[in-house]
Parts: sequence; structure tokens; C-alpha cells
Amino acid sequence: MSKLGLGASGKETRMLTSLTVESFSWARMSAHAIGSVVAVITMAHTVQSDLETENDSEALKTSLLDGQKATLANELPAELLVHIFETAQKMFFPLDKHMSWRFPFVLGNVSRYRHQVAYGAPTLWSNVDISLLQDLGGLQVCLSRSKDSPIDLNITFTPAVSQRDVSTLIGILQPHYRRCRSIRVKSDSSSYEFHTKIPSILGSMCQGHYPMLQHICVEGFEEGFDISVDLQPFAIVADAVNLTSTDTSSHTSFPLTAVTQLHLAPSNYTLVLYTDFSNMLWSCRSLVTLCAYNDFIVEWPTDPIIPMTPMTCPSFVTYASLDMRKLLNFYGLTIAPIVSRDLRGETSDTPRFPVLKSLTLAPAYVDSNIVDLANACFPGIKLLILPNYDKLSDCFKMTDSRPFWPELDGLAVRDIHDQASPTFGCALALAVPGSLVNIKNDPNGLAKGSIVGGGRSMEDTT
Repeated sequence: MSKLGLGASGKETRMLTSLTVESFSWARMSAHAIGSVVAVITMAHTVQSDLETENDSEALKTSLLDGQKATLANELPAELLVHIFETAQKMFFPLDKHMSWRFPFVLGNVSRYRHQVAYGAPTLWSNVDISLLQDLGGLQVCLSRSKDSPIDLNITFTPAVSQRDVSTLIGILQPHYRRCRSIRVKSDSSSYEFHTKIPSILGSMCQGHYPMLQHICVEGFEEGFDISVDLQPFAIVADAVNLTSTDTSSHTSFPLTAVTQLHLAPSNYTLVLYTDFSNMLWSCRSLVTLCAYNDFIVEWPTDPIIPMTPMTCPSFVTYASLDMRKLLNFYGLTIAPIVSRDLRGETSDTPRFPVLKSLTLAPAYVDSNIVDLANACFPGIKLLILPNYDKLSDCFKMTDSRPFWPELDGLAVRDIHDQASPTFGCALALAVPGSLVNIKNDPNGLAKGSIVGGGRSMEDTT
């Protein structure tokens, strides 16, 4: 990033080379404070633009130290100011997703010029967050100001929602479905009363067309509620030719020909026949990353007796043995949960997944053999993510002289206890090629400690 001199009279000027925001809330930030932040970003962009034509960075530094006046934000062209606002919006969100839609309103209170710019920029109104509790009149204003720009639609069902609210919402949203770039439908409750309201929303979506849709996520509908039973949700995305990422909380039969990422998180009540699951995979002709969580596949072709309950721990490696022609093109693989027996039958035909570069390994329980078997199955990975250390503590031995994953250049480990991290760090340094470059605390409080290795940062793995 370009260097920017910031300082006041009689104080040392510091060189700003990067800006990191780990915790932020626009709700507690005044319009004046936001204006100050935007002013700093404006100055940074101004200096960056100057540097593109300045060969000697030291000359720029000297000029700033000598008191050269920076361009005021209100003197910038509207197009550049909109670009700065968009950059700020991307930097600070989704740290506070539900405040995203308020961002242009706050900008409009800074000055008359910024009010004019913010209210006239459709892209700043693209975050459409609906909790079904906010003023639906305000929702109409946001949709109107976004004009024909792509929108990111987030719908959260809450216990206070009424069927009347749902009907009103459908009437507002239907004309704008065609502009959806992403759709996220989530429930904060598993109440039975939602069973009539959720299909109403999804049913209205089935009547739309989605030429811009890239991502769809349906989650939080568990406790016996399976959207695939009450509705055929695949109709929502039947014509979404640009859809590349899908997350669902239950089995669906999406004809996702352009999908490159597929996440499946079934509820405890959701069971899927192997034939249905296989057909769904075959429909995803562009799939390169598959993630599934929990056990949900039944009636495997190799089972001597058709089971009435899910297998103990089916995994993607098991799927590979049944349908290797489809899964050979995977670049990313998440196995959660996983046990040793899922991998033992695969080591005889290595290397598995020749193009696989990213592996997330989450054992179901403590197993000292799991890393050895995974190393034999997936020898060519470059990024390894180990989410729970407590179940991997015996996998890397201090006396083990042979390296795991010779091409590995990125490593992320979470859930490391304070007293164990030095020992585990040394073991990893011996077990994997290269050295660990950073040991830091998890800023999100998800774990006591994290180790990151290779050329990647922890942010690259989340």
C-alpha cells in the first residue's frame, strides 16, 4: 500500500503502510467519526494515485512532511468518492452485517455533498438485509435507490414475524429477484409456525429468474423441517447460469451445472439415498470444492444390508471409492467428521485426487493414525487446515523424521491450549517442510491459540 504521512503540528509524522480493523460497530459511530474515517481513506487513495506517477517515493514523503496540503474529500469528483465509499464498505463489512444497509444513510448525514453522492450511488444500496422487523417502507427506499445494480439479499426469520409481514415482503421483493447476486435465507428459530412462512418465501422465489445469481444459502431450518419435502427449491436456481456457490441445510436436487463450491449441512432428521446424492454430484459438472457435515447418506451400493440409519461416519474419501470419475477434479476437500477407517481402504491407490490442493481435516475423535493415512491419500496438498488440536495431539511426533505433505506451503491449526502450543509447534516444525512463520491468538475468540505456517495468513483460511 502507498505510504501516507499523518501528523499534526509539533508531532512526529507516522507512515501508514496498512490498515487493519478487527472489531468495529457502525452503530456506535457518529456521522462525524465516519466522515473522519472516510477522509483518511480519501487521503490514502489520493496519495496512492500520486505515487503511480511519482518515481521517487522519498520525494513524496518529503513533500508530505513539509506540510503539503491533501485534497479535501468534498473536492473530489463524485465518481472517485463513490469508489472510496465502496472500498470502505467492503473493508468494514461483513464485520457488522446488519449495519451494512445503514451505511449510505450515515454517509448522507456528514455533509450535503456526501449526501448527494451517497444517495445517488446505486452500488452503495446493494446490501439488502431483511430481519422482517425493520420498516418495510425503508426497504422499498433501499431497493429503489439501488436501481438496476446487483443486490445481495439476506432474509432472517425471527419469532416475531407474521404471515402478513411475509406476504407484504413477497410483494416488495418479487420485482427485484432478477437482480439478486446472492441470496441467503436463514431462520433464528425452529418453531413449527415457520413451516408455512418459509415455503411462502421460497415459493415466490421459484417464480423468479436469476441471471445474476452467484451464491445461494439456505440454513437454520432444522428440528424436523426439511425444505426438500415441503418445496422443490431447485426451481429457484434452475436458470441461474452464473451460480457457482451453494450452501444448504438439507438435501436438495439443484441442477447446478455451473457450481464450483457445494456445502451440505443436513439436519439430524435428513437422510439422503446414495443414488440421489450421486445424481446431484453428477449434475454439478463444474464442481471443484465439496464440503459436507454430519452423516446423511443411506443405502450405499456396497452395503450387504440396506441400513435404516446413516453409516457411522461416511466421508468424501468413501464417496471417492464409489465414484472416482466425478471426484478426481476436486481442488478443495473438507472431511468433517472423519475416522481412520474412512481412509484405510484408499491408501492402496495413491495418489488420490491428483489436483487436490486444499484439505480441511476434522477427526471425529482422538486418533493417532489419521494424519498418516490422510498424508498417504492426499500427498499433493498445499494448504492444510486442522480445526481442532485436541483430537490431533498425538498425530505429530517429536521423533518423526519424515515430512508430511512435501508440497505444503500453508498450514492453519486451531484450538491449541496455552500449555501445549510450544511442544506442538516444535512437532509441526519437524513434521512439515519449512518453518512456522507466525504464532498468534485467534482474534475472534474461537480458540485459545492458532499457528499459521507457510506463505498464508490465518485470514486466508477462514
